[in-house]
Amino acid sequence: MLKEGLNTNNLDDLSGQRLRPSLLSDLWVLAKARVVSLLVFTAAVGEILAPNALIHWESALAGLVGIALAGGAGGVLNQIVEPALDQHMHRTLHRPLAEGRVSRTGAILYAAVLMGAAIAILAWGSNPLTLVLTLVGTVGYGVVYTLYLKPSTPWNIVWGGLAGALPPLIGWSAITGSLAALPLVLVLLVFVWTPAHFWPLAICCRQDYAKACIPMLPVTHGVDRTRKEVLNYAVLTWIVSLVPAYLTGDWVYGAIAALSGAWFVRMALHLKALPEGQEMDRYARRMFAYSISYLFLLFTALILGKLVMGYGFF
Repeated sequence: MLKEGLNTNNLDDLSGQRLRPSLLSDLWVLAKARVVSLLVFTAAVGEILAPNALIHWESALAGLVGIALAGGAGGVLNQIVEPALDQHMHRTLHRPLAEGRVSRTGAILYAAVLMGAAIAILAWGSNPLTLVLTLVGTVGYGVVYTLYLKPSTPWNIVWGGLAGALPPLIGWSAITGSLAALPLVLVLLVFVWTPAHFWPLAICCRQDYAKACIPMLPVTHGVDRTRKEVLNYAVLTWIVSLVPAYLTGDWVYGAIAALSGAWFVRMALHLKALPEGQEMDRYARRMFAYSISYLFLLFTALILGKLVMGYGFF
């Protein structure tokens, strides 16, 4: 999902010893800042697409800051629960809590400060709907996904992905204080994109997930079933990505969505056809990386389409 995984602590010094990260870099990693940046970006697009966004710039700014802080709090909550699990996985074993550089008490305090600041900013500068949606997203990821879905079901990333799919709607509501068809479709787009985005990485990390006793789909149902599901969700993502073009009449976005989505489906087909082994793992990681660029491209195309077409919304 949008808020899974971040490991930036792999720098080595000249003697071959790993450099100890600074406190600031540990706080950055705890908040999963790179992942949160994607949440903020999709929320910003939701704001830009909303009518009269420039007039309500104070609410827009408060919404983005609130989402960033709340998203960071969710990332910290996720790591507070999972330090023992993180120690079993190569991509997470150097996280601050996993290595003991930050105490659990300190992480809890950090999450509380981030969440408290998010609530205060949204309550002061936004509206009740935006605050509620942000709280739902944070609790959905930091508590429901981390504590209940991830350790109990192989479909965790599907249902847990809803929390990371809310930012476009949160951004829209920060401007308008209401819901509408377009941002709801964007939520659906991110929701169906998330399994096709994350399961290729889960394929690469299946042995680590098995060691950590996390029931990810490649562990419980095997690689072949997972690749079939990646293809299914890639096709579904392609279809849903075309709906905003229908709602707005935006052929600029529609053309970009059609071409980039076709490439995404092509990658899923190729992944499914590869024999299981190192080449498949490398390609799965490549698809994971492309999927992030793909989502960025789609949301950037929405902005470009609005600038070119100059359309309004209902």
